[in-house]
Amino acid sequence: MITVTIDVCEAKDFLTRAGSEGRHHLLGLGSWARDIVRQGLEALLNAELEVLLERERAEGTEEPRNWRNGYRRRTLSILGLGRLAFRVPRDRKGHYRSEMIPFRKRRTTALEEMAAEMFLAGLSTRDVGRVLERHFGDRFDSKEISRMVAATSGELDAWRARSLAGTRYRFLYLDGTNFKVRRGDIVERLPVLVVIGAREDTDRLEVLAVEMGEREHTESWEGVFADLARRGLELEGVELGVMDGLPGLEAAFSRWFPCGKPQRCQVHAKRNAFRRVAKRDRDAFRSDLDRVFYNTGEAAGRRAFVQLKKRWGTAYSGAVGVIERDLDSLLRFYQFPDPYWPSLRTTNPIERLNKEFKRRTKAMEITGGEVATYRLLAYVALTMNMGWRKYVLSSPRHFYTLKAA
Repeated sequence: MITVTIDVCEAKDFLTRAGSEGRHHLLGLGSWARDIVRQGLEALLNAELEVLLERERAEGTEEPRNWRNGYRRRTLSILGLGRLAFRVPRDRKGHYRSEMIPFRKRRTTALEEMAAEMFLAGLSTRDVGRVLERHFGDRFDSKEISRMVAATSGELDAWRARSLAGTRYRFLYLDGTNFKVRRGDIVERLPVLVVIGAREDTDRLEVLAVEMGEREHTESWEGVFADLARRGLELEGVELGVMDGLPGLEAAFSRWFPCGKPQRCQVHAKRNAFRRVAKRDRDAFRSDLDRVFYNTGEAAGRRAFVQLKKRWGTAYSGAVGVIERDLDSLLRFYQFPDPYWPSLRTTNPIERLNKEFKRRTKAMEITGGEVATYRLLAYVALTMNMGWRKYVLSSPRHFYTLKAA
């Protein structure tokens, strides 16, 4: 137990001066706290060494006996206090090594965790180094910041590989985005494939997978689905997969999820169709297409498509063909209760997550190596999971949705 003694008269004098001179003396609280901690820490280290010496004397196994041998200077950066300079006692035989302070480390684990979280939350390694140097007096280079992130981010790796057993996910959202990743001495632009699931029990979203692969290659998605199955995802519980028109993705999804049906993203379909329509007719074409996608049910939507085809089929056969080719998968959301319709029309949750990925990596020229990139994206995904706890998929007015453009 550490006893801190404060003289009442000195305390009153300090408070009086603080009240009259204000901020100047309040800033001195940090220095005062560091002195108290330094004194207490040095007392603990001296007591720790004394316990060691007394134990060796009691055992009496070595001659000559061990004794104190002065002090050495040591600094330690402590979260909340800054850089603390203190004396560490020594013994003549060099047996003493403190169990209270990290051996050969200049900072505490809490400080390293703070630096890692600053990096993961949006600061570049340079910015993290500048902030730490300003407040702790130590210079941190980019490699040292990266080592801190690696040392304190193991839980992010565990989160990416977590078990999904015991939870049914009714809907899946599938898409990808690109990042510059360092592989050896080469910087490549690599796709990152993302899967978001909607839990059946809570009706809330979760990021299930963040994996690097070739966005346009079916084999990459097959690998993602295989990993989800290995982690315990109940494949038969998935009823719908919301995705854009990547070649082969629908077929791969159907192979892995026997009860699931693909739902094409209406935003992507509309963009593909509008590219084939003259600007002067796009507003009218959009109005007719909205009657297909925003109607009272699937039958009414199909009747609206017949009218669209009758009006525009000759002038813009290519645009109409884009919609007609995927009409079944574009209208599949109608087969679910109407409160879900705004959330199932598009891959908007993935777009929202990708937007957050881009915002986080905007300050970085490259995201680093594969491991660093995975940890960075896992942190963003985990943060998004926490935010999505407020939203219920079947309540569109409380859920972040984007109407098909």
